[in-house]
Amino acid sequence: MDTFTVEAVVLRTDDFGDANRVVTLFTREFGKLEANAYGCRRSRSPLCGALQMFNHITATLVHGTKVDTIREADIINFYDALTADLERLGYASLLFEIVNRMTLPRQSELETFELLTNALPALSRRNPQIAALIGACQFMETSGVQLNFSRCVHCGAELVGDAAISLIDGGAVCLDCVDAAQDCRPYPEGLRRTFETMLSFDWRDDTKLMFNSRQVNAAENFFLDYVRSIIGTNLKSIEFLQAIQMR
Repeated sequence: MDTFTVEAVVLRTDDFGDANRVVTLFTREFGKLEANAYGCRRSRSPLCGALQMFNHITATLVHGTKVDTIREADIINFYDALTADLERLGYASLLFEIVNRMTLPRQSELETFELLTNALPALSRRNPQIAALIGACQFMETSGVQLNFSRCVHCGAELVGDAAISLIDGGAVCLDCVDAAQDCRPYPEGLRRTFETMLSFDWRDDTKLMFNSRQVNAAENFFLDYVRSIIGTNLKSIEFLQAIQMR
């Protein structure tokens, strides 16, 4: 049998049959992979504990004609805080859903793999809303579809003070160019600085994340509108977060 080993995070799981699971891995070596894990939902299966959402693992897979199969998996790190707290679960799911929806299979993306492994500890112990937004902003920055947050997309001028922003035009619009832009919305200086701080955040920095809660909420609402405009549908993780916030 042709086998190979990967380092991965568990990006998504889908049950099928009585005890099986389709597992979506984001791997260091090959980017996103889907594989079958037969019998892994049985408590006595050696795969049972390892193939849980958000786990950082090594896995040995067998090449299949259509779908690969996971034979072995060992945990490098697990983050039980993410499943013990609904808000943490929701925001971790948000980041993972964005990555899953916006990546293609078998395209090596080391930056994305490292972002996920860096974000998981932060989602477990820091403010999960802020950690998820930082992760999503940084992922979009490397995905090729990020908005320009700091310079006018029309004239290239660096922004100073309040401005406007357009999803259609691709980012920030200075006040001199507003009449040439489409579907602009207000883009206050505080929101711009929030995005700039998130994009430049170093995951190795253990200092407390200091953000204005009003600006974080504004950043979340704006950014999710942008993601939805690209994907074309709502995100299940957002529906989950809205449900728990209404409880």
